[in-house]
Amino acid sequence: MSNDITKIEQTLTAYCHRVDRGNADEVAALFTSDALLLPKYDGEYRVEGRAAVREWYAFYHDNFRAGVKHLKHLIHSASITVDGEQATGVCYLTAYLISNEDGMAYQAQGTYFDKFAKIDDAWLIKQREINVEFLTPCGQPIEQLEPLGFETR
Repeated sequence: MSNDITKIEQTLTAYCHRVDRGNADEVAALFTSDALLLPKYDGEYRVEGRAAVREWYAFYHDNFRAGVKHLKHLIHSASITVDGEQATGVCYLTAYLISNEDGMAYQAQGTYFDKFAKIDDAWLIKQREINVEFLTPCGQPIEQLEPLGFETR
């Protein structure tokens, strides 16, 4: 079972990297063909099936990610329960970004509630509910600070 938990944690980590720097196809590949996505922070609607999940992430990339830079999702405090070929999980998410609109850094906090299915030897997301509770301004990004001024010889 610990090997299954490790593989689920790898799926969670891959999700963060693919949402931040990948494309919609790469994100959707982490979901089962009959997946259900519930982006609760965006409204009360359902995204059903891998093809629709792919469309949602393409929309997300075009309408959110394109407006930010240095997007980084982190997951932590994961609690995963495996029951045969199925698993459930809950973990906290923290995302950092710099807005292209105002040039400021922000931090978002939320929770992922997941169901997983083991397909062949991979653990895929069967259902993901995304809750984001708040977005907080963090301050000035490092890239806006004056350089230290080290001179090479």
